[in-house]
Amino acid sequence: MSPKRLSWSRLYREVELYKSAVRLYTKPLFNGRKAHSSSSDAKSLFDFARHGLRNLDAIHHRLMQRAFHFREALALHRNFNGKRRTLYVYPWEERLVSLLLYRLLNRALDRHFSGSSYAYRWRGFGVDSCQTSIALTLRQRGLPVHVIKRDISNFFPSIDHDILLEQLRHFVEPDDYLFELLRQSIHFSFRDEGESSTAVRGVPFGTATACLLANIYLMNLDRRLESITGTRFFRYADDLLVLSPDADGQRRAAEIFQSEMRALRLTSNTRHESDLVLTGANGASGGFRHLGLQFREDGSVGLSRDKFRKIRNLFRFAFRRHGRRFQQRQSPHSRARLAVDIAQRVLTQGVRNVAIIDYYLRHVTDEGQLRQLDQWLAEEVLSRAFEGGHKKSYFRQLPFRELRKMGLPSLVHRRRLIRHGHIESSFFVWKSRQTNPRYGGRAARPLPSEAPVFSQSPEAVAKSTW
Repeated sequence: MSPKRLSWSRLYREVELYKSAVRLYTKPLFNGRKAHSSSSDAKSLFDFARHGLRNLDAIHHRLMQRAFHFREALALHRNFNGKRRTLYVYPWEERLVSLLLYRLLNRALDRHFSGSSYAYRWRGFGVDSCQTSIALTLRQRGLPVHVIKRDISNFFPSIDHDILLEQLRHFVEPDDYLFELLRQSIHFSFRDEGESSTAVRGVPFGTATACLLANIYLMNLDRRLESITGTRFFRYADDLLVLSPDADGQRRAAEIFQSEMRALRLTSNTRHESDLVLTGANGASGGFRHLGLQFREDGSVGLSRDKFRKIRNLFRFAFRRHGRRFQQRQSPHSRARLAVDIAQRVLTQGVRNVAIIDYYLRHVTDEGQLRQLDQWLAEEVLSRAFEGGHKKSYFRQLPFRELRKMGLPSLVHRRRLIRHGHIESSFFVWKSRQTNPRYGGRAARPLPSEAPVFSQSPEAVAKSTW
């Protein structure tokens, strides 16, 4: 039986527009560059916020009159860790309506989405929940475990418009304004290197609506995979993982995946395909990598190789940024104290660094791997102090115990503090740093005589100095 179809009058309320605007205005809190970005209209978030209430009222009336239409986006080609992506950046009015559609439909369709789908959900899901569920399943299930890993190649740009629109007709009234807004989000217009075009395939990666449409597109795949008896299925965006107690479930999952890829006109990324069996014979050396973590046969969880390097690079790049300060120090002990202070700030003051490191520390159970990071950090500090690279002999001149007295941080110790609730989340770390005038994460510093940047009036955003 098909669900009752959604309509614009049934979902939209003015208060939802203002809730979405609050979410939009919080972007400068964590990334000021996003707030300064502009699209085809050459306006930033602060241009929009200068007359925020007036603009919101105008958008509300256009939505009520069914007169709002999406303008063209600006196509930006970016390289994310070797992966080339095209981001579609809309004017801020369109970004607000896109976020509004995402919130309205995500909440209305939440019960129709699979409980095995963890990305872009209304609440209670996310990558943190997905990784926790995978680790718990592996610990609770006996061996052997048959594993199938799949990744959809170039997912967002490959979504077929006709298939997606047909799927939407099951949930949204085809003749309603809500469907028209979604259709404009799918057949989106964009400007690329000065030329205007209309997309014939794919959804606009980088918008909130695209995340919702991606989940709708894979609904049938989710239902079929989670219906296999005895298996556990996990999907985060285009990364899929199936854990089966037998080879038959593994084979069935692979067949369903291939069948759905053909039906949805998608392709699998063969480089990331993996079919393996966890038997326990390999212990900590066996397992699989998924979502940045290494899940082992013995039930432990460690960092994948690239995340291990990523954490090291957070410290290494911080030391490089202070290269001139190291040159100004005359003695090895003075340089060592500087390096220790920088390492402490990486773990306690940089919002992005704290969020990344603490996130992985919450999930990793392999303290031996964290001890390796602690040892590397101590050697890196000594290499900065004595300016001669990583050498074990430096510990004879400046022992590890002395580095600890200087305050050299320990990831093993920090993990234990996090797991016992003695360290606040990265958001509260950011809140505590707001009063520090040297903290660079704030997007705006208001004049003493002015209202706070994020007061009850959105226009206050535009009354700050930069």
